[in-house]
Amino acid sequence: MDWNEHFAAWLQVVNTPGPEEHLQMQAARKRVKDNSPSDWSWLAEGVGEPNKKLFVAQVFQRQPLPKRLFKPFLLAGVLEKNPSANRYFIEPCVRSFGTQAVNEVLLQYLKEGTKEEKAGAASAMYWVRGEQSDEARAQIREVFLQEFVANEDIEVRRRIVPALQLNPALYNEEIQPLIAKAISIARTHSDEYIRHRIEIQLGASGPFKAIPTNHGT
Repeated sequence: MDWNEHFAAWLQVVNTPGPEEHLQMQAARKRVKDNSPSDWSWLAEGVGEPNKKLFVAQVFQRQPLPKRLFKPFLLAGVLEKNPSANRYFIEPCVRSFGTQAVNEVLLQYLKEGTKEEKAGAASAMYWVRGEQSDEARAQIREVFLQEFVANEDIEVRRRIVPALQLNPALYNEEIQPLIAKAISIARTHSDEYIRHRIEIQLGASGPFKAIPTNHGT
């Protein structure tokens, strides 16, 4: 079976979890060891396609992710609109290549990416941060704070605000004034979620509201 056939077979059973779905996915995972260059291209392109990306992610859920799929998987995680489903693409990268390598790419998206990439990278960081070094945490805190203040895109701010750290002791003196700016921007923002979430970051009790799905509006 080629990858189109494995994908088609998986589609027939994916909505009825059970032995048949497991067997189809096991067969697809075993297929990896026999990959040709065109097979790798199919997987790299597939993880970027809405109808195939979950299939490709599941193929590598229980086995190492090869280096040639590292950046395609990270980009898929960054572009994933669902801030929970992005873990299916980010976690295999962390498991196979470590937090430092993943951090470097996500930070590059945060600093230099499109608005969509910046927003997605901010959410993707959630699945990395548990194993980050102190130095990496400090760098990410600063980038988040600076980007939240400087970037007026509503989706970028929505994705960053849940991760904003507002304790001045966590920042160098030259960065600390941005904390007050961030709080002021969030508290007076037209977006209800951003106004709600900044209060949570400042210590208010829940319930926590979910990030809206009406992207950029």
